[in-house]
Amino acid sequence: QPQQKDYDDLCGLPDLNEKTLLENLRNRFKQEKIYTYVGSILIVINPFRFLPIYNPKYVKMYDNHQLGKLEPHIYAVADVAYHAMLQRKKNQCIVISGESGSGKTQSTNFLIHHLTA
Repeated sequence: QPQQKDYDDLCGLPDLNEKTLLENLRNRFKQEKIYTYVGSILIVINPFRFLPIYNPKYVKMYDNHQLGKLEPHIYAVADVAYHAMLQRKKNQCIVISGESGSGKTQSTNFLIHHLTA
């Protein structure tokens, strides 16, 4: 079975339906790509283990970049909110939701880590 192209933004799927959406998320997860955009929304699939994508190299890489220019990452969302706050001089909000055990607390920690860096 040929490897399908994976889309880092589900809005780019040529045929968007439940099957293609789930297949895309599954393919990305198998490649340890736990982050996927839907426009400006970030979907995270909890890997239930540590991945080496939360270090100073990644903090610097996602500093002052537009959403979608690099691979999806929680740091990108944090950075966009931070720079929007500076530019607009208005408070910003990031909503984190999910079921129990989905990784909301850990995602919040990663957001705060990027903002404080």
